Amino acid sequence: MPGRDGIMNANKDYAPITDAEIDAVSAYVANGMSGKGADVFAGACAVCHGENGQGMEFVAPNIATYDASLITNVLNHGKKGAIGTMPAFDRLNSKQKRSSECLYY
Repeated sequence: MPGRDGIMNANKDYAPITDAEIDAVSAYVANGMSGKGADVFAGACAVCHGENGQGMEFVAPNIATYDASLITNVLNHGKKGAIGTMPAFDRLNSKQKRSSECLYY
């Protein structure tokens, strides 16, 4: 099922982000903002989190400094911020969530 709560990839004519793209961008962030997934990050995440993931004041947090417990919490519950909410990754199963946490290291 494509689309995670309306997140779209600007690099693909604003098509809903796919499961494969979520996996790619998760790995990209987990690998210190390097490797595969940079295109997805640029098209779906950078507008709020900035080109390098260091966030933008009053818009989105610095995801380059997240630790495993915060990632787990966001994956499970989402995160309320100053301008809105990052939705939970409800459609990820527990294996995918654990994988995302492990990739972060």
